[in-house]
Amino acid sequence: MEKNQAILADLPTSIRGFVFLGDDGEPVIVVNSRLTRDQNRKTFRHEKRHIRRGDLTNKDYKEYEEE
Repeated sequence: MEKNQAILADLPTSIRGFVFLGDDGEPVIVVNSRLTRDQNRKTFRHEKRHIRRGDLTNKDYKEYEEE
């Protein structure tokens, strides 16, 4: 069974969450404590997709293209 560390943190409301590789090389998902439980569930699932797709180690990946 796959496990991911998750952190609930006070972030600006414009940031729903993000994922990064921890010191041990394992993904850590951060979700915004200022948002609702439902929003955090959606964010967690979104970040899990990034992990599954390998976005964390893809240096060409960009969440948002610059205009």
